[in-house]
Amino acid sequence: MRRTVTNSRNTASVFIESMVCFGVLLIISEILITLSPQAQSSNVSSSGDGNSSSNNILVHHNMVRLLADMVRDRLYDAVNLLEITSKEPAVQNVSFANFITKQYMGIPDNMDLPKRKVAQDILARDKDFGSIYFVTPRADTYIGEPFPNQKQLPRLNYADRDWYKGVTATKNTYISAVFMSASIHRPATAIAIPVYNLQDDTTTSKTNKHISGYWVGIVDLRSIYQSIRNLNFTNGERVLVIDHNGTALVDSLPSSAVNNNYNNKDLSSPELKDFNYLSSVKAVTKGNAGSIFETVNGTKVLAIYQPIKMGNRSWGVILTEPEQRSSLMDIR
Repeated sequence: MRRTVTNSRNTASVFIESMVCFGVLLIISEILITLSPQAQSSNVSSSGDGNSSSNNILVHHNMVRLLADMVRDRLYDAVNLLEITSKEPAVQNVSFANFITKQYMGIPDNMDLPKRKVAQDILARDKDFGSIYFVTPRADTYIGEPFPNQKQLPRLNYADRDWYKGVTATKNTYISAVFMSASIHRPATAIAIPVYNLQDDTTTSKTNKHISGYWVGIVDLRSIYQSIRNLNFTNGERVLVIDHNGTALVDSLPSSAVNNNYNNKDLSSPELKDFNYLSSVKAVTKGNAGSIFETVNGTKVLAIYQPIKMGNRSWGVILTEPEQRSSLMDIR
């Protein structure tokens, strides 16, 4: 995991970095739009179907590579923002743990306002975050923002979550598998950061530090979904962002349950979508890139895939297009 920040970084510098990252995302989105089949159609010469297919193959492979880079960068931007803010005194200080109750699924909304303000600032700066939480060393919820997300939680303790098991085992930043979030009611990944006691700041060895809790961001990558939608595919293309287990975090299919809540305040609970039965998913989670023909829900598709390195695991981006509508048949 990248460690590019220090305690000397202040809130203003966090904001500047976030804006720069957002600008880069917009530029990459424009590049993707330029590379889309519609934009390319006006540039294809009449030299024959072979050249046209070769161009389309290159365009789609480039799209998948760029999307994989975007996903990786957005996740690491989120990691950096959480790591920076986890070192702020307002986050390290835990003064109201005795007021944790099931009535609020944490502490009341009028307590530890400085910590809540840091969480609110993160949510305002990075829209890929759905919620921000601080949990105790035993995984009880301390605060959550937005507060309504905290109060509606079905339980207080989350020691069974992958993100908690991972961060406590490694004592380091941990990006979880995709799961159905009880906070935002849609598929998400959680980034968990150990937070050390305020008085331990001068200690360099982690073995001599005392953990006061964990700073946790619930991330759904809605910016990636919006960038994919801006491509305006017309041949039935579908883009998946999957974790190391083959579970979809982003699914561009318009009717997909993964995405049907992005602009919907309704707190329905769509099911997670598991794609680990696909050969392309099995390949990409092993760290491989390439393309393959396979069948998805009874339809034969061309799948182009690119891995995303997440520590010692491989996530991936997969683009599929139905065979009967694909212009990429010459790759066989």
